[in-house]
Amino acid sequence: MGNMAIAQELRVPYPDYHEEVFMDMDFEQNLFTPEVPAELQNTISDYMVKTANSIKIPNTSVDIMRESDVIAVTIPSDELFLPNDTLLDRNADKYLSKLIPLMKDPYMYKVLVSVHSDDTGSNEYLSTLTDLRQNSIYEWLLNQIDNGKLSEDLVIIPFAMGNSEYLMDNDTRENRRENRRVEFYFIPGPKLMEMARFNKLK
Repeated sequence: MGNMAIAQELRVPYPDYHEEVFMDMDFEQNLFTPEVPAELQNTISDYMVKTANSIKIPNTSVDIMRESDVIAVTIPSDELFLPNDTLLDRNADKYLSKLIPLMKDPYMYKVLVSVHSDDTGSNEYLSTLTDLRQNSIYEWLLNQIDNGKLSEDLVIIPFAMGNSEYLMDNDTRENRRENRRVEFYFIPGPKLMEMARFNKLK
């Protein structure tokens, strides 16, 4: 069955699945919305683990979180931006473009993007830095929509986190590098859940 037939059978697009709804939520609320129904948990978890294992991007980490039903892809900021710069480096495309296949169908995943810094600088500076970097990544994604590589129906929710969610103590150069990162979260969307319900996930 082709994508068009599946879409018709699963009644997409989904009228209650709107970016505006998620924009009013904070990061934690977004991370847990939409919730996977209990009866679909095992099927979706298996699919997400398999999908995560297929993601191969140099110098990045791919993790499974929540109840093994969310994929988190972490790219070091140093691979996307020059030090203290807010415009994407010329090499950024080779990292970000690897994520496009996951975002092809706008109803399979809701995408969260969170941008983090280390603690070098004032809170105001770090907030501004991650906000501008978040804007650059969001603009890159919008350009993919304009170029026809992604659908305008894709739900993308960006967050500039400053240094509020550091992974490591900022006491060494390597730890600070670990804390400077961009995280992409792929959260099951309504079509993925409907496909799980109808046993159409491979």
